[in-house]
Amino acid sequence: MIRKKFDPEHAKKIMKEVPLFSILSDQELSSLLDKTNVYSYHKNEIIILGGEENKQMYLVLKGQVRVIDIRHDGQERTMALRHRGDYFGEMGLIDGRTDSATVIATEPCQVLLIAKDVFYEFFLENKTKLLRVIDILCGRLRESWLFHTIIGINNADSKIKATLAHYSKTLGIKDTNGVIINSVFSHQSIADRVHITRETVTRELRKMREHHEIEMVGKRIKLLPAFYDKYEKSDLYKALVADKKKHGVR
Repeated sequence: MIRKKFDPEHAKKIMKEVPLFSILSDQELSSLLDKTNVYSYHKNEIIILGGEENKQMYLVLKGQVRVIDIRHDGQERTMALRHRGDYFGEMGLIDGRTDSATVIATEPCQVLLIAKDVFYEFFLENKTKLLRVIDILCGRLRESWLFHTIIGINNADSKIKATLAHYSKTLGIKDTNGVIINSVFSHQSIADRVHITRETVTRELRKMREHHEIEMVGKRIKLLPAFYDKYEKSDLYKALVADKKKHGVR
């Protein structure tokens, strides 16, 4: 971890795209940034070690991190991937408990660190902002439920399609004939997320390209209309839609 000089205006631009921070005025964002620091992490460097007390919230300005649970037998379970504009560590600030998950940089990252007292000052002392924090935490919980369902399905194609469809909603940029997932996903990171092998992901993505369901835009994945046509006919998609209706989720 190396403390890094950063451009406040660039950080502010990223923060304005994040729902949690978008409710802050320019003056509030500038004031918040005056009280924070940016650090660089190398690939595979640990940012948060599970079991340690966390007194900071982290906002990814550049790169990608992996949130993992290390089991008693030493096996790793990927709980989430966080990208540019995503944040983590906020739950520990709110409930005061240690973080059970470990967070590791999957590539070189720049992360904005927000101390507990600063987080409280800007988010928990205002009812409107507090409600936004609660809404975000509920969204994180829904994401956990989603991937719990995906992992339990014994169909690699459906697992990968559901994962790509999810990230097309959270990270997608609409194009003339599809949606580009605006982040770089390695085959290994997708495999870790849904508990299958990297070789399986490589094979299934190759099939999707051959069937004109996806294409690559540089290193980013673009989902084409045929992708959605096939995914929405899958049993997993129907199960997820039914589950959302059951719990009143839109």
